[in-house]
Amino acid sequence: SDLGPSILMPHVYIIGEITGASGFDQQLSLQGEFKFVTSDKWQCLGGDAQGTTWVGEAEMDEDMSIWNHPIQIHYSTRGMYGWPKLRIQVNTIDDEDRVDLAGYGFCHVPMSPGTHSLDIVTTRPKGSFWDHISSKYVGGYPRYTNPDEVTKTSFSPGLEVITRGVVHVKLSVVLKGFEKTGVKMVPQHIKDHNLS
Repeated sequence: SDLGPSILMPHVYIIGEITGASGFDQQLSLQGEFKFVTSDKWQCLGGDAQGTTWVGEAEMDEDMSIWNHPIQIHYSTRGMYGWPKLRIQVNTIDDEDRVDLAGYGFCHVPMSPGTHSLDIVTTRPKGSFWDHISSKYVGGYPRYTNPDEVTKTSFSPGLEVITRGVVHVKLSVVLKGFEKTGVKMVPQHIKDHNLS
């Protein structure tokens, strides 16, 4: 394939899995939707920047719905601005295959090379009193019109949310070519060692 000038740019490889989710209603099946959110300085050269996990069900004595959904993505970048964020949307699926929102969450992909275990806390909009009553009896929790907004720091400071469960992610980050731009990325274990 013709990579053009991207071959001279720094590259970021993100490999891992969305392990599963815990802390949600155990009686419902869970499915995750994921998306890597970046700025226009980033170009996806391979892999899936977004997708959907399989459906997972928590075992009776467990609180964890297992997904083990693989992630593999390759970016080139023209700058540090817009470093990838992983946005998650968790949906519940009932016995009649009705899908409803369980929560949104996101995390910054670590900037240090190595393997990282991440826990993404999810929330969903609280909505009005009538939204709450309607969702209890009819279903259909309030949703964001653009779920990517949850990854922005200026996102609706007055918005009321309900904390939901946690999505568990393992990511390995591989960096290539940053030293050519004068940026030195230090592995996490070296950072931790230097702090002690």
